[in-house]
Parts: sequence; structure tokens; C-alpha cells
Amino acid sequence: MIEKLKIKAIYDDFVNKVHLNEEQKRILNMMLNKDKIVKMSLEIGVSERTIKYEIKKIKNLYNNYLQMEITKMISLIN
Repeated sequence: MIEKLKIKAIYDDFVNKVHLNEEQKRILNMMLNKDKIVKMSLEIGVSERTIKYEIKKIKNLYNNYLQMEITKMISLIN
């Protein structure tokens, strides 16, 4: 996930289609920079548990995004 989102076109498409809130965008960018959860927690000002929860949500959103894109490609083939 992280390596694919480092590609600007994929990142922009994901962020625009999924509509992440500002905190989620910030966490995603910190994930892409390989920041630790502790650092994210301190910089954003929320608990580590909240960061882990938001990371899980972002990963689920990314998986849903991939499914949508795959479904689009399949519908174009048929």
C-alpha cells in the first residue's frame, strides 16, 4: 500500500476519490514518510490508539478504493 501511494498519480486519485479528512491525510503523509506511531501521536496531539485506529481506517479505505478500481476495469472489459 505505502509503496503504491508514493506514486503521485495514485496518491492524488486515492485522496480525491476517498475524501479523507485533514487528520487522515496528515496521518497518511506521515505513514508515507515512515514516521512511527509515537511521533504521529505527539505531532497530531491524539493518542497512539487513535492513530492506530485511523491507520486501520485508511487501510480499509485503500482496500475499498482498489476494489472499486478493479470493478471499473472489469466493467470496461465486459
